[in-house]
Formats: sequence, structure tokens, C-alpha cells
Amino acid sequence: MPFKGVDIMDVKKEFVLKSFDKGVVFTELCREYGISTKCGYKWKQRFLAEGMAGLEEHSRRPISNSRSIPEPVSVELLRIKKLHPAWGAKKILAIYKRNNTGKYAPVRGSVENLFVRAGYTGVRRRRNLRGGSIIIQNRIEALEPNVVWTVDFKGWWYTKNRERVNPLTIRDECTKYILAIDVVEKGDTASVKEVFKRVFKKYGLPQYIRSDNGPPFANVLNYWGLTKLSVWWMTLGIQLDRNDPGHPEQNGGHERMHRDMKTELQGQIDGSLNEHQKVFDQWRKDFNEVRPHEALEMKTPADVYRKSKIKYPGEHIELRYSKGFRVRYVNDRGYLNLDQKRLFVGNPFAGYHVGIKEFVDKPAEVWFGSFLLGIINADTGLIEPNCTIVQASKT
Repeated sequence: MPFKGVDIMDVKKEFVLKSFDKGVVFTELCREYGISTKCGYKWKQRFLAEGMAGLEEHSRRPISNSRSIPEPVSVELLRIKKLHPAWGAKKILAIYKRNNTGKYAPVRGSVENLFVRAGYTGVRRRRNLRGGSIIIQNRIEALEPNVVWTVDFKGWWYTKNRERVNPLTIRDECTKYILAIDVVEKGDTASVKEVFKRVFKKYGLPQYIRSDNGPPFANVLNYWGLTKLSVWWMTLGIQLDRNDPGHPEQNGGHERMHRDMKTELQGQIDGSLNEHQKVFDQWRKDFNEVRPHEALEMKTPADVYRKSKIKYPGEHIELRYSKGFRVRYVNDRGYLNLDQKRLFVGNPFAGYHVGIKEFVDKPAEVWFGSFLLGIINADTGLIEPNCTIVQASKT
């Protein structure tokens, strides 16, 4: 508006008074004063409603201002954010509401703006999403606790004392509940088995365990990709659910948890491996009992997780076979004897018994408990593996 060097209030008063003259065309008057008709009508309506006071400049501040969070609320939100700097506004707000039931709570956008102003987060830019999401066919859907447990190693790093940290993590797929984060001395079968024995004793058994195809969970060089660890799981009646090679996104929830660990823990803990374990234990407790999850309708994993009804029977299970099976022992080299012939089953089965089921009109079958391992080729005398055993959940 061309009002430089003049008092804007005087201009408004002059305009409004002229607008009431009968011979004045309102649009031409607005054009004379260099304002839009919308602005002219606004000035006139404010004058009629409030008199000369209505012509004063009004605040352009929004009625619902994101900066108007009461100071005590802002302080509490920032206190929670300082304790959990990697958590977003939605999680922080959920915790605030949980701790202040019935009290005033700002909207999520206001909290996000508060964190930006406080320097905790930058302005989030929307990503241009291209393509569709990945659909995993025939994946077991964990609709209840203990249907699927997922397991993996976080990935190693060094402490300041040059000790190698390689946390083993186990979680329940349905409830996101972390069952274990353990610093293991080695990533071998014996070390991992000790962790699982403790977890099984405390929480019971799952129906499936999902893992990648790396040791000690799997070994692509063995029949069926099995290891001594996965064979032990099978003796307990647990079925195996493997990611396809090169597809970590098939265990996406577990990978997301590892990203959180990397952000919040990796390289940020002083002290020995024992000190790391203490921090891992506290982080797991906060993750399970404090941190709300959007997939759980902002509940915590501890709110929804329940221990398994399938009890851990102990480490040594004697597999039993029904009438009609010929039971054979697998020696420490992975062989069994059948009709004065040696059949190779594999080292992971050493020390266990397998069952041979013979038929008149088709090849004999080789079973390990309730799992069909394969058939015996009468021409070669070798076992032809049932390849689906490595992904028993997909049969």
C-alpha cells in the first residue's frame, strides 16, 4: 500500500469515513487508496463492529500457535526428549500423556516445532517415494506373541579398550518385545546356545525362529542349510523360518531395532564389556517398558507381551518314533548305518537318532522327529534332501 511517510491510522479513518458517502463508488475508492476491495470491506466491518479501535493493527499470530505451549509443559517435554534424544515427537508426546493423564497435552505438530526451536531436530523434509513396497510371499504372520521370534547379531564395533562388541539380539515379532541383548564372547554355536537356554527357561518356546542364512543359525554348505544350533531348535519342535539370501528387509522390524541401537548405543558407551552389558540391559528395559510403539497403538511391548505356554523341556531331548520306523543313530562324523551301508546325514545331526520309514512302492523316507529330511535314492544309496526343510514355515 502507498502509505509511506503517513500515519496508517489516519489513512484508515479517512478511508472509512469516505466509504459512507452516498456518491462514492466503493471499488473506485479502494483503487484510489491502493487497497483491494476485500481489505476495504475488512476495515469498514471492523469500524462498524468496534469503532475506531477496530482499525488498530491486529496480531497476525494464529489462534492456535505452536509456540504457545505452557512453559511447565514445554519443560517436561524437553526433559523427556533429553532422556531419549533419538525418539520422535509422537513417542515423547505419548509418554507425556501417559504420565499426565487428564491434563492438557499439545498436538504433535506443536511438539515437533518445540523440538526444532530447542535444537533437537531439524526441519523434516518429505521424501519423494518412488515405486511400490516389497511384498514377501508366504511369510509367517505373527498375530500373537511367541508365534515368531527373530534373532540376529547387531554387528560388531570396538570399545575404547579395543574389545570387540557383537551383541546377540532376540525379539518377539508380534509385540516387538526384546527377549535378549547379550554380549557373547564368540558368535559360535556354544555361546549362542547358552543365551537361548536362558531365554527359553524364562519365556518358554516360540513356534518359529526367523534368522538369516549365516552361521551359527545356518550353513549353506550343509544339507538343508542346517547347523547344530538349528538342529537343536528342531528337537524342541521349533520350526525354522529363513530370510531369502540378500534380503534383510524380510526381517525389517529387527533391522529397525538395530538401527536404533546403532544411533543410541554404538560407540557411546565407556568401559569394559561388562559395562556394555549393563547399558544394554537398561536400554532393553526402556525399549520394552517405556518406549511406545506406533505399531502397538502407542503401547509398550511389555503391555502386550505374554510368556509362551510351551515350556522349555530341557537341553537333551530324546526323539521318539512311532511303530514302523527303523531308528538309527548318527555318529560324530554325520553317518548312520542301514543294512550294512553307511548313509551320510550331516554333522549337525551327530549324537541324535533319525527314523527310516520304508515303503513297498516308493523310496524310504528319512525323518528327524517330526521333520521329513528326504528320501533314500535306491540307485545311488544317497539321501536326496527335502529342500523345504530349511524353510519349514513355507511348506
